[in-house]
Amino acid sequence: MMAAAKNPLYLSRLILNPRSRQVMSELAHHYEMHRTLMRAFPNLAEDAHSTAREGFGVLFRAEIDDVAGAAKVYVQSLVSPDWSFLDGLNDYLCADAEMPNVSFKNIMPSYQNIDDGQILRFRLRANPTKRVAKHDDMMKGKRVELTRENEQIDWLIRKGCEREKGVPGGFELLMNQVKDVRGEIRKVPRVNVWPEGKQEGRKRDAAGGHATTHLAVLFEGLMRVTEKNAFLETLIRGIGPGKAFGFGLLSVAPCHAPLAAEAT
Repeated sequence: MMAAAKNPLYLSRLILNPRSRQVMSELAHHYEMHRTLMRAFPNLAEDAHSTAREGFGVLFRAEIDDVAGAAKVYVQSLVSPDWSFLDGLNDYLCADAEMPNVSFKNIMPSYQNIDDGQILRFRLRANPTKRVAKHDDMMKGKRVELTRENEQIDWLIRKGCEREKGVPGGFELLMNQVKDVRGEIRKVPRVNVWPEGKQEGRKRDAAGGHATTHLAVLFEGLMRVTEKNAFLETLIRGIGPGKAFGFGLLSVAPCHAPLAAEAT
């Protein structure tokens, strides 16, 4: 896996028309957006979306820009995308955007400059969950959502130590030392947590599909790189479950620079 960090990594920015019926539907049901975005990548079989997403390393995050009156979608991939098909979608792209409504570049050269110990700004929309482990619990083995802020922050801290089983995340959250009312010093993560509620949708499959529900949480703050190679893999692979539903894309930048997504 580490060899992937030597390959190109593309970040696209799409500026969509929020008044488009298709865009409104996709913003409400992100798996529909996933299906549209996957059309930018080659050799996609209709029944192989998840396999193709993983193979092409596709991660995405949609954001509403109320000031500009547009929806921005950031798409990261290991394969150079072909967005020309978007021109054929009626009113899908924002026609009066002040910047190109489709752009992409290889961001791996910038990411290769990241060093151990470096402090970075970050943004991540994630679906924090845990697997039930109690043997006497009827939900054993199933994922459950983490709804409390302290649980969500602890989840992200754990992902820095272990992104997935046996695989380090290569980062830690930056901490502030604060004095509580008793005069004791404690560490507080430098992260803001914005609950975005539950995203409902429907995932299509051979049997017709099934309803899906994901808890969306936006994290923004500061992190420190603890192991560069592991961290590059985290940037490439994303964090947490639900990646086909718009979760897991980690955007980072030095503290003095805009986020990679903002700079695209």
